[in-house]
Amino acid sequence: MIDRPVTLPKPINELVARALELCKHMLPVCDVFYPFAAIYDNGRIGCVFSDESNTRKRESQLIEQLQWRIIDATTDSNSYSVLVYAATVNTQDSKTLDAIAVATATPNHEERLLLYPYYKVDGKVVISPPIDAVTR
Repeated sequence: MIDRPVTLPKPINELVARALELCKHMLPVCDVFYPFAAIYDNGRIGCVFSDESNTRKRESQLIEQLQWRIIDATTDSNSYSVLVYAATVNTQDSKTLDAIAVATATPNHEERLLLYPYYKVDGKVVISPPIDAVTR
């Protein structure tokens, strides 16, 4: 349920905007996307990758690994971060919508989960306003 506009700190807003733009480019050519993360530190944006290995990992394992990489990279810093992965949203009338999940974190450890339902229309991706799923 969307009850009010979502206001984000400027660094998080920039990270989310770039992440959603990347998703708009990826989703028309693939059904799902690989989880990814980014960090905003002193005006610079950097990508966070999971560790390479020869073993195949479930999406939940990749997300957890990215979470730990973010923690390692942002501990004792003034950094903001986003972790982006595919999700689904169940509506009140029992429909399932594809969504982009964006977990955000601020330097003072405020975490939030935003769910952006999306639709594919004429080969383009249309992203709906976010559902603010978790605020801590």
